[in-house]
Amino acid sequence: MNEPDLGYIFYPGQSHFGDERVDVILRREPTNKHFDPERIHLKVRAHRGVQSWDIRYPWRQTDETQLCTGHIRVFDRYQKFIDVFSFGGKVKITAVSTGSRTAVSHKITCIITSLAPLLELTAGNSTAILLANEIDIQLAQLRARLNPRFPAEFDGKLAGIEPLDIYVSCLSELRKKFTYNTIYFNPTRQRFKHKLNLEIARLQHDNSWPSSILTLAELIGN
Repeated sequence: MNEPDLGYIFYPGQSHFGDERVDVILRREPTNKHFDPERIHLKVRAHRGVQSWDIRYPWRQTDETQLCTGHIRVFDRYQKFIDVFSFGGKVKITAVSTGSRTAVSHKITCIITSLAPLLELTAGNSTAILLANEIDIQLAQLRARLNPRFPAEFDGKLAGIEPLDIYVSCLSELRKKFTYNTIYFNPTRQRFKHKLNLEIARLQHDNSWPSSILTLAELIGN
């Protein structure tokens, strides 16, 4: 792997909205070059529901773990952060040794992968921000309607669904919403609708768009 100067790197995939992999490097000592990640905040699937992780150097767990739907935030030592939206996927944390076999690693690499795009929510990526905002709204409305007995119950059920199924369900709902939405006065929404149509066409071409699509409520099983 070519180590990025910024401490993180996004790997483009086929999606029109996001990437297929993100690597984040956590070092014992900052490089003081650009962005130096200090911790990663995310949610993973646990034995009972979900669990929040604050990944820092050093980190002992290296097994691959299931990532939950939601926001991933990468903070530096000045509390600036990078925001990434995930539909779920996998998280693997590896220690990178330097020097001899007995040398202690001075950094770890957090590798995040998914079959659904990872959305980099930066100022220059307005369509990805709009997509993440729309999905946040869908999830909040569904959470309120289902009214789970425990806060982690909804996230736990969502964590049991394949990321691509969640993604397709959300895109299907957004296509309905934007078909009847007057958006041509808004350049960002116009670009978003164009990308939405391109993305659905890509998934159809790849046989990843089922003939019958379940809503999020149906996927969760309520």
